[in-house]
Amino acid sequence: MTSVDVHALALEKVGRILGPQRARTLLQAFLARSEKLALATTSDLQEFGEALGAYGGIEQAVGALLMVQAVLIETAEPAPEPAATPRDPR
Repeated sequence: MTSVDVHALALEKVGRILGPQRARTLLQAFLARSEKLALATTSDLQEFGEALGAYGGIEQAVGALLMVQAVLIETAEPAPEPAATPRDPR
């Protein structure tokens, strides 16, 4: 899980280029096919980007942008702290 709202991010990015109505239409179609209620993870964002690629043209370019954004989010998230191991009392 990520601290970034990837669903809102996808709507904003796609909407900025293709318009808000087209963004909602594309996202709802993807969610229906994927049997998901919303984009929740960066993997979901990448899958949506890949799905946009199937349309070709500007949708494909926007999909590529979303996939890059997903990678950037993943690399910006701090790595989980490793579990502490007990020290040898000797």
